[in-house]
Amino acid sequence: MLIAKKITATDSPLFPPLDALYTHAFPWHEQRELLAKQRALHDPHYALEAWFDGELFIGMSGTWAFDGYSYIEHLAVDGSLRSQGYGKRLLGQILARAPKTILEIDPLTTEIAHKRLRFYEGMGFFANPWPHTHPTYHAGIADHALIVLSYPQPIDEAQYQRFNHDLCQIVMA
Repeated sequence: MLIAKKITATDSPLFPPLDALYTHAFPWHEQRELLAKQRALHDPHYALEAWFDGELFIGMSGTWAFDGYSYIEHLAVDGSLRSQGYGKRLLGQILARAPKTILEIDPLTTEIAHKRLRFYEGMGFFANPWPHTHPTYHAGIADHALIVLSYPQPIDEAQYQRFNHDLCQIVMA
């Protein structure tokens, strides 16, 4: 079983390696700026976690807990440890916490995006048909289109609208 350690402040000794993975794993337009990271850490809905296999740092997750579902904003495994089953194990532990989980992936324009979709589908996620644009993380950068995935079944339009409201009003506030 993997161990998750919650990070509650940017001065935590666990924050630098986690943040280095975050910076490497996600494109700049999908990264929070430092003040936004600090605000998120103080939000009771949010959990930033460093994941370990024993003493080995293997990855990170940033999740939001809402009434009836969880939203995975960021999830990454250290690049040197990929294809060793850590992604499945880490995600499996997150999925065990919430009856319903939502996340987003890039549009299917690259082989990496297709591979990512296959990974999540293999974990029981469903792609949803709702056109979706994620609000920007940076002033002057346009919002970006993403595909909404849900576990363990597709979501209806009402659930999508609730997720999008929580995303725009709480996650990205």
